[in-house]
Amino acid sequence: MKKILYVLLSITLVIILTGCWKSSNNLGGDEPLEINTEKVITINAVNKKCIPLRLNLYDDGTYELFTAYQSCKPNQTCTLQLIYTKSIKGTYNYDIKKILDDDSIKTANSTTVDSLEYEIQLSKYYIDQGYDGNYIIEKGKKNKYLEEFLKSINVDLKVCANPEYID
Repeated sequence: MKKILYVLLSITLVIILTGCWKSSNNLGGDEPLEINTEKVITINAVNKKCIPLRLNLYDDGTYELFTAYQSCKPNQTCTLQLIYTKSIKGTYNYDIKKILDDDSIKTANSTTVDSLEYEIQLSKYYIDQGYDGNYIIEKGKKNKYLEEFLKSINVDLKVCANPEYID
């Protein structure tokens, strides 16, 4: 019994100290798009303290910023798969390949999570054009094209997504 209380107290302290129970995200959003395209790039910041926002870039010049995800209520055992539930849609006019061709980009093969700033996943379409499927940008490395692009669409990927609790 003491061991169970100790574990529950430890989990509660971790949640309180890391701020997992609160989010500065007041972005809102609505239902995710039902786009089934083979030409998509997904970018997210790596954040061990919370579920990050996720940005999908589609080949038609539209983007989708995922702002909320399905979650169990605090102090519940949770085995849910990550499913984003709300998103903000917009358009962009930017050569995304400039981000991928920058010197700060590395293939994601042997890096620890602690050293990551961003992860970028590419669909089969881009892999067929000679790109790898997964890229990273390490902490301390600057990708001026990614920064320029995010600024142009007014997106900060380092904000946490909001949980939407299910019963």
